[in-house]
Amino acid sequence: MRSPLVASLTLMAACAPPNAARPYPNTEPPAGEAAVASEGVVHYFDRAVDLAPFLTGFPYVQWMPSLRTDRMFVLKTGDRYELQALDLAGAGGLASAVTVSDVDWSQRSLWRVHHHSATDTLWLHADARNDEHMNLWTMNLKTGSLEQVTDHDYVYGFGLDEAESQVAYLPRAGAAPPYRTCLRVMDVASKAAREVVCDTPALAFTWSTPRFSQDGREVFFAAQVDGDRNRVQLVAVDLAAARPSVRVVTDARVPRTDVELLEGWLDADTALFIANDDGFRNLYSMSRKTGAARQLTRFTEDLTSASLTDIGVVGVHRSPLGSSLAVIDPRTGKVAAARQLPGAADVLDGRGGRVVWSHEAPDQHFELNVQQVWADAQGPAFGRGWSLGLDEAVRGAVVQCKAERVAIPTFDRDKATGKPRELHAFVLTPLRPPADPSRRLALIEAFYGGENHYSTFAHVMCAAGLTVVSPTVRGGDGFGKAFAALNDRDLGGDEIVDLFHVARWAERTLDLRPAQIGVFGGSHGGYATMRALTFPPGTKGHDDRYEFGFGLAHAGFSDIKSFHDQCNIPDWVVLESGDPARPDDLARMKDRSPLSHVDLLAAPLLLTHGSNDWRVPVGESRAFFEKARALGKPVTLVEFEGQGHHIEGIERIARLYQARFDLLQRVAESPPAPGSASAAGR
Repeated sequence: MRSPLVASLTLMAACAPPNAARPYPNTEPPAGEAAVASEGVVHYFDRAVDLAPFLTGFPYVQWMPSLRTDRMFVLKTGDRYELQALDLAGAGGLASAVTVSDVDWSQRSLWRVHHHSATDTLWLHADARNDEHMNLWTMNLKTGSLEQVTDHDYVYGFGLDEAESQVAYLPRAGAAPPYRTCLRVMDVASKAAREVVCDTPALAFTWSTPRFSQDGREVFFAAQVDGDRNRVQLVAVDLAAARPSVRVVTDARVPRTDVELLEGWLDADTALFIANDDGFRNLYSMSRKTGAARQLTRFTEDLTSASLTDIGVVGVHRSPLGSSLAVIDPRTGKVAAARQLPGAADVLDGRGGRVVWSHEAPDQHFELNVQQVWADAQGPAFGRGWSLGLDEAVRGAVVQCKAERVAIPTFDRDKATGKPRELHAFVLTPLRPPADPSRRLALIEAFYGGENHYSTFAHVMCAAGLTVVSPTVRGGDGFGKAFAALNDRDLGGDEIVDLFHVARWAERTLDLRPAQIGVFGGSHGGYATMRALTFPPGTKGHDDRYEFGFGLAHAGFSDIKSFHDQCNIPDWVVLESGDPARPDDLARMKDRSPLSHVDLLAAPLLLTHGSNDWRVPVGESRAFFEKARALGKPVTLVEFEGQGHHIEGIERIARLYQARFDLLQRVAESPPAPGSASAAGR
């Protein structure tokens, strides 16, 4: 579940649980600050930023539509998070929404729901304590009662067959890697499950939504060759075989990082899937009979989302530069019609002649559309339906930034073009900049930046008069497989040097001193924030370092080896940083760990973390805090009891923002030391 206030901190690592949460001394903000924040109003100097419009003006997140049953499920945020259902068949929109249970989802994780129409029951991929101990649950929509169906260490994903009589799921076993994952199939009526086949070190099952064949005899899902994220395969299992085995559908010789089977079949033999064999996510067809797969589209942008409808595949291919909503012939791959859109669009569901799609941009809040669709010569045409979005009053309150797309030069050349490499970025500047230039600060996003999305974090900062620079550093998403691979085995290396070049660009362009420029991020971005503030000159031969003025790190890991040992995605750590079983890789992991270079920390750093975080255990922030505090470094740790990888609930989110603004105000009030780079300029 993504909080609307930390949506810009996209998080990728998923880790095993830490020890049971325990009170941690001296990490809570003073009582006065907590009291101010609890009112939902946070302060930066003389500016009072009311978070209510951001949190309750349009308090809906995580849209989960089911055109199959004409229902939409969505979380309504507030002091409590309510799961609501609304009718897609009519035009009532949010006026038809009803709360379906008394569960407070700010205290739990909810990743996906499937509406089982025959019993009016929800199947949920959820946890019990906001710790991402993910399992399958059911909810009776008549009574609101919630029942846990499975009890495994972790469930990667689930899917139901066309008849909704059986569910396939991928439970993982083991407290530490190597894990063992088996395909299980459960009878929906009796809840009786059988283990069908298990993975091997040579072909490891992984995160995916299992899909049944049209006749319900086969299940398709994703697996990794030798646990390698660069060799992801679409595999199939024949449920009727006497000794079920795993059949690899995709070409195992071709490197790919992404494969996803679409819901629905063209016929009994033909299905569609998305994969990035050629460097970008494109559409493929697959024959059950022959096993042959054929590439249908050749977009040079990722096909981020798609659904099979009566008029063809309706999908969006896009990059951070913009989106194209397209109708694609599922037999030939020909684009029958297309419409260019600014910002980021995505298809959430499609069935029959209807599509549910969303649209947003860095200076445009989220909008949802439920419409009839057909193709004509001018592009996809939308007929009867309805849309959801902000009214003008709320839009005026929550759109506080002006967004500009820029290209920022960095240190190397693009091997594909031979030209100096430029990083895509969005610069979000406040509509009401501060009159006092000393209060001007710029925050640079450490990782997962440059996305063409509305960011509540950025607009809250703009409301306080601050600027956000959001670059896509190497390794980021949106520009294809090759760009995303530029930081493979280089975690904490050139991706950090990119940040230094972005910071120097911000100095020149925004007329700021280094003391006014900071770095922020969450998860991988939290690690990158700590790494940027403790970067040793000489790394990879770069005689480079930047004297950032401050840092905000949420849920980051400070020791790569420790993170690897606790994490349920050690394959990600190996891909990004190396194999700790190899001495050279282990030495690099230690050197790239912020915990190894705490002595270099000079700028004030705020660490925030949920005590129940399973993706990145809270001990990663605690270890850095303790070592930095022992060395007398300017570090603050604020923990959120009972929270996971995200901070949820209005009061807690307000406390998170007030802690951030308290640090930023201290930074702005502190003049740079005489003779420092910040004092002299660069």
